[in-house]
Amino acid sequence: MPNIPRLVALAAASLALAGCFSLQHAPIRKIGGEHILVSNYGWYLFHFIPLACGNANEDRVAPWVLFRDDVLMDKLQTRFMDYAHARGLETEDLVYKAKESVMFEIPGINLPLPVPYFLTYREIQLSGVLVPPEAMVEVSK
Repeated sequence: MPNIPRLVALAAASLALAGCFSLQHAPIRKIGGEHILVSNYGWYLFHFIPLACGNANEDRVAPWVLFRDDVLMDKLQTRFMDYAHARGLETEDLVYKAKESVMFEIPGINLPLPVPYFLTYREIQLSGVLVPPEAMVEVSK
């Protein structure tokens, strides 16, 4: 019979590492705008089958989802633009970064295990500056 406490601890640890969606912002007081960073990461089986990732939905219940792929640029861009429109700000200087790891590696520990394409990791980040519409007019003059 399996050791139930170990299985529960393993399940809890895997959910803690499952994925994380975040939307972070910092004010830019000089122009009355904000710098925004939206990111999401997840774990995949054989590089294509989503196992768990951060929940990118705005009305999310849990911070992660199972068997759904939310590590997509269109989902991050939608959340970014929704945030900008809710504050009445215009976007400027958008930059994205994508990272994929086909070797099993735990984020933050740069020691990949030799198990390629079995369990892979994917992360996408989108950042940019939000400025008031009147600040964009002044810059373009």
